[in-house]
Amino acid sequence: MNQNQEGGKKAAIYCRVSTEDQNVLQQAKYLVEWCNRNGYAVLKKVMDAESGRKPLIERKKFMRLLNTAIESDYDIIIVYNLDRLTRNWDDVTYIERYFRDNWSKCRLISTSDSIDLSNASGRMMFRIKMAVSCYMPEDMREKQRIGIDRAKKEGKYKGRLVGTKNSKVFKRVRK
Repeated sequence: MNQNQEGGKKAAIYCRVSTEDQNVLQQAKYLVEWCNRNGYAVLKKVMDAESGRKPLIERKKFMRLLNTAIESDYDIIIVYNLDRLTRNWDDVTYIERYFRDNWSKCRLISTSDSIDLSNASGRMMFRIKMAVSCYMPEDMREKQRIGIDRAKKEGKYKGRLVGTKNSKVFKRVRK
């Protein structure tokens, strides 16, 4: 593990929000303050505004961070919460394997989840927390679909206008 002059560890922070409308800067500020309080020197900040459901291979900033971590000056990647890593079932195994195989060179810290991928119970807790992170938005979409289908049958829901993607655009177009 790398150590800075003061004896603290060197870190990269990864911040992710799901949409451009959300504020990634508040997450970055929190992580920098957390690092300062806990003796970590922040060498790199990666800020992403992409859905965690998107496959890792399509999330260029995160993949670049992982691909350069082993040869970099930082030895820890810090996230606010494990759900900032991914909400994609297929990527959970990749992330776990990456950190498990490289634990002596680059560790993962979540400021709100206690995990240690160097042992079986830590990997189990990682899997459980990641399963919940992947399950929640999927479950919410399923329930939303049921409600939309019911509202359509009752004539209360007509859907978005063609070509709109989010509620802000929808509201502007409808006015």
